[in-house]
Amino acid sequence: MFDATACPQNIAYPTDLGLLNEAREKTQELIDTLFKPGLQAKKPRTYRKVARKEFLKVAQKRLKNKKELRWAIGKQLRYVARNLKSIDLLLDLYQGFPLTAREQKYLMVIHTLYQQQQMMFKARVHSVEDRIVVTLPKTRTI
Repeated sequence: MFDATACPQNIAYPTDLGLLNEAREKTQELIDTLFKPGLQAKKPRTYRKVARKEFLKVAQKRLKNKKELRWAIGKQLRYVARNLKSIDLLLDLYQGFPLTAREQKYLMVIHTLYQQQQMMFKARVHSVEDRIVVTLPKTRTI
């Protein structure tokens, strides 16, 4: 017999804003992985601190109005788009494919998530077929 009150409380419901933030963070990790100082001249800009601050400004609010939420989702979409373009440019510089199978899977999921969120944002709807609502697992750095 299980007691429902003993379930962990730190499991967050995946919101559109939270999913985009996680995708942005994951794309930043992929950029860090792909960037090699000898191969590229300059590391692409990701605006990590600014993007995180803008995310937290809205995410930490108890009551969010539609305008603020739409603004924050739009900003995160633009950050993810910028990072995806940077990743594509970095991948073009390599002879082979430098990503592991797991990183390649993350990249495909992020591309799909971005396309779905972009479509919902433009159409001003909150549903799409085969919608991704699973959060990306955190990778451990040692």
